[in-house]
Amino acid sequence: MIHKSIHQLSTMGDANDDVVHSARENMLVEDLLRNCHNLLHELEEFRTFLTQHKKEHTVEIRQFRNSVQSELKSLEKLSTADATSDRTIHTLRSSNLPFYTAVWAAAKRSSGLMAFNKRFYWDLDSSNKSKRNGQFRRRSALVDIVTQNGEEWVKVSTVTETRLLFEMAKAGWEYGDSSSDTDHADDDSSEVDSEDEGVTLVKLAEELKRASMAVRVRYRHPKVRFVLPKIREGQTPEIDEIIAEIRKTGATVQCHPHDHETPPTFQHLLPNPSSTFTPTLNIDCTILLALVSDLSHGHIKPEPWFHRAIVRQIEREAHDQLLPSSLWPALGSRALVCTAEAAKRMREIVDLIGTPAEKARTRLLMGDVDERGMTMTRAELVNAFRKLTEYEVPEEWNLPIRVVDKDDLSVNIDEGGRIENLPAVAEKVAERLTAINRSVFMYGWASGRTTISSNRTVAKLIEGVVEEYRESEDDKGPDVWLCATARSLVGKEKGRRD
Repeated sequence: MIHKSIHQLSTMGDANDDVVHSARENMLVEDLLRNCHNLLHELEEFRTFLTQHKKEHTVEIRQFRNSVQSELKSLEKLSTADATSDRTIHTLRSSNLPFYTAVWAAAKRSSGLMAFNKRFYWDLDSSNKSKRNGQFRRRSALVDIVTQNGEEWVKVSTVTETRLLFEMAKAGWEYGDSSSDTDHADDDSSEVDSEDEGVTLVKLAEELKRASMAVRVRYRHPKVRFVLPKIREGQTPEIDEIIAEIRKTGATVQCHPHDHETPPTFQHLLPNPSSTFTPTLNIDCTILLALVSDLSHGHIKPEPWFHRAIVRQIEREAHDQLLPSSLWPALGSRALVCTAEAAKRMREIVDLIGTPAEKARTRLLMGDVDERGMTMTRAELVNAFRKLTEYEVPEEWNLPIRVVDKDDLSVNIDEGGRIENLPAVAEKVAERLTAINRSVFMYGWASGRTTISSNRTVAKLIEGVVEEYRESEDDKGPDVWLCATARSLVGKEKGRRD
């Protein structure tokens, strides 16, 4: 049956193999060089775009770009060879450029781009079959594109239908002889014994499933998506069976996606974790301090008495500009709340070491009454804040931050940290937190609100406890967005009195 399908595809002149069959006419080295230069030009434009948005260290593009540059060098060497010789034509047919082009095309149709060519690892079981030289083996899977802020892995394959049918025939695969009766994706030992057997796409799907099960992003395993630009679904039964096998691993499959329109700009490619934020945000004490700190509002001249950490923050602010580039876009126009404990701690710190400007910003941030004893409107607070910063304050910033307590939204937190409507693991988390962190993070968890924090240590601790004590795949911890960098208050010179 497979051999008959191969013959039919060959006779009808498979459109996906046109490039191969007409290499001498359409795949001359000049064409490849031009296409490669175009691809590199787009990648350079994207790299410039990332730099302009201060995301050059957030999106991993360097390795992919270097691979395309290496391909360009190879093509440039071929440009001096005889373009009609069998050896040159064979080299052209083996070029990686069509694959790189397909990867970039798939990336541009995605969103929340994080990385190219990212390898993920998983450990095999402890059986003797998984040992090599007395040590347990560790396997890995290469993901072509990491998208959706890390929550989706994309695998691109430019295999043609004819090539896939030949591979199926070589593996002894017959139509209707599916391997789905045995779930190899959950059997590590069988994978070790049969890593050189089977159809490559199915093996890749199984490997990506194993790798994804070893990774969690926001408490969930990444989704896997296959992009097959040279495969058409619904035309060849054997091909459809392979696609079905891939989907049985939990992956989605996108075939022949040329008709999907590519957005004209790069904006959608930027990582955008705020797309999943709740309408109301729970603000941690670390962010409250960052919002009022002199270090976050313009140039500060380093003083000899500054702590080294303060000097580093000044240097980082000169490059990052925390509020306009990160915090304000994340907050947007959303309603902002904080717990009474977070507000109290922040006010204590500001009262103790804050500068006059930091104290003034605190009063505006928290909506204190003005000198007339009057409550200011949101627009008045924003306008007053503009006088205390070198940056352009967004009009939609939703001041003031409202102070809530544990009784809000019927969030019931007792002294032992036990909370209604949360998984049992929440008690284990609460046991490991200090009073103020329990107030902030457990409130955000119980209320279902995204917590904004720069306390990476506590956020990672919570993730670790949830993973250690989770009782089901549905268990998840609080939704926390970690600001990439923290800001302290400038502080006072020793001996200074206000």
